[in-house]
Amino acid sequence: MSAEMDCEAQASGYSGRMDQKTNLIRQFFGMAAAVLIVGTLIIGYWVTAAVENGVKENAISIKAMFVTDAISPLAQELEHASTLRPENRAELDSLFGQGLLKTEIVLFQIWSVDGMIAYSNDAKIIGEKFHQTDGMKRALAGQTYADFDNVLDELSISETLRTAPLLEIYTPLRSSKTGRVIGVAEFYADGTALRVLLLKTKRQGLIIVGAVALAMLAAIYLVVFKGAETIAKQRLALDEKLLELSGLLAENQRLARRVNKASLKLAELNENALRRISADLHDGPLQLLSFVGMRLESVDPTKASPDLDPIKQTVDEAMREIRQICRGLSLPEISQWNLETVVHTAIDSHEKRSGIGVIRMVPSALPPLPLAAKTTVYRFIQETLNNGVHHGRCTSQKVMVELENDRLRVAVSDDGIGFDPAAKTNGLGLAGLKERINSLGGDFLLETAENTGTSVVMLLPMEFAKDAA
Repeated sequence: MSAEMDCEAQASGYSGRMDQKTNLIRQFFGMAAAVLIVGTLIIGYWVTAAVENGVKENAISIKAMFVTDAISPLAQELEHASTLRPENRAELDSLFGQGLLKTEIVLFQIWSVDGMIAYSNDAKIIGEKFHQTDGMKRALAGQTYADFDNVLDELSISETLRTAPLLEIYTPLRSSKTGRVIGVAEFYADGTALRVLLLKTKRQGLIIVGAVALAMLAAIYLVVFKGAETIAKQRLALDEKLLELSGLLAENQRLARRVNKASLKLAELNENALRRISADLHDGPLQLLSFVGMRLESVDPTKASPDLDPIKQTVDEAMREIRQICRGLSLPEISQWNLETVVHTAIDSHEKRSGIGVIRMVPSALPPLPLAAKTTVYRFIQETLNNGVHHGRCTSQKVMVELENDRLRVAVSDDGIGFDPAAKTNGLGLAGLKERINSLGGDFLLETAENTGTSVVMLLPMEFAKDAA
């Protein structure tokens, strides 16, 4: 059953990766295709328009130059008059009635600058005035204008020519002496061949641009496909690494919890051992010394040796020291106390022994801690306060407890003489505290110098609160 579930999970994961790959290809290719199609349309339109304009302008320029070169000498009198002499008209009729001009030019007429038709191969409109068109105005300004015009309502031409694509051309006639515009030549040429050429050119341009676009799309698809395959492989490798790292992380967390529990258990065992030592000292050597003291007191002073009093004093001093050691090793019953009570009890005990008041900064709401952590807090306060009195010769002490970045911070400071932390000492108190705190995953900080007082800080992780809950 488990193997079937694993197979289904692998199949589902593979299907999901394939869907992601397909979706990635679709997104990239769709976006690239959209951009390329729009760009192709814009470029195709611009290229074909440029080619069409170039072909059209070339054809128009040739026709305009041919016509103007042929008729310009016959229209020079328009510089001083609005009409042409009969002999010039006759020569123009002969010119447009034969050869290439007869087959190429459908309608031809010459305008004077005042808008009168000075000549036309349609004799009925010679001498009449018409509304100036845009082409007429441009030609009078010295520009050549041309465009296709399929309907000529004002002109008498055959119905066949009315439906044919006619190329309407306006070209300026200039004075051979001054170069200024003296008239406008307007003519209509059969534009069927030119229109066919333009359409062919446009179609070829679009085909070429489209072929290039398709080739680019194919290249983009291949690049995106290969890139998607590479990304899919890298994602699969990353997923495998992530799964492996997740397993390692879970194992590390499990081991860390085991280490924490072991540290807590070890601290408890250490405290139990200290209690047993305290009990053994109280029930063994202390009782023997007490017996010795009692026997010494029962000796008759008149019969005793004069050296007996110093011995008795020494025995009493040894008994006092052993009692102090036992009290230091044996902790009160703090298993049922909260952390606030543990802190105040340690301070109260120190004040009774030393006679020095301690400034307290202890919040009323502190998190629960396991027995080993509470014992560590008690030992830390007990040892640091005793060191301040016995070694630092202080007159004022302060204990501050607070929560700082998910850690419990306990700080003990005094105004004593301090010491050089780099100097070697035979004491084991602070070193033992540091080892105890580090074994619980905490940090031990010491700030002191000669004649500046001492500050000792303990930081314990609040993960112990979870173990205590």
